[in-house]
Amino acid sequence: MKFPEWWEAPEELFEIDGNCGLVTAWLVLRYFGKSTDVPKLVKSCRHTKRHGVFTVCLAACLKEHGLQVSFHSDPDNAIGEFERRGYIYARRLGLHVEPALELPDLLRERQRGHVPIVLYNTSSNNGHFSPLLALRSGILRLPMADGETMPLNEFLDRWSDPGILRQSVIVGL
Repeated sequence: MKFPEWWEAPEELFEIDGNCGLVTAWLVLRYFGKSTDVPKLVKSCRHTKRHGVFTVCLAACLKEHGLQVSFHSDPDNAIGEFERRGYIYARRLGLHVEPALELPDLLRERQRGHVPIVLYNTSSNNGHFSPLLALRSGILRLPMADGETMPLNEFLDRWSDPGILRQSVIVGL
């Protein structure tokens, strides 16, 4: 299966501030043959103008749409009230926080046909989501990154920044 291109997402998604989680969810849903409309996706991801999308809410959204999902993170000692509600909802869906995975584990999941979604810090110090599709010659293919790629060492630094917690979501059928 060919992974969809980010620009194929509905234009409405690009008009929403903090849209990387929403576009990433749309890409993964499309890849696995699931469809949704923009209002349902926004609601299901629990997107807000203030917070965008939390990783746990992204995982819950994909689970809610019928996909097999696991959520991984280093311990988070600074969970706010809105995010806490996302954790409660995820638990109701059967999703629990599992320990953060190492990059080789994420790449193995991709080889198995799953899609890892990673949260990393941008150069402007904002959390940003992208599917992780491949590693070739020290360059990661991250369709939601600038230029759709990122050098391995740069990613590892940005993925382990404070507040990012090496969070990932593994998605499959």
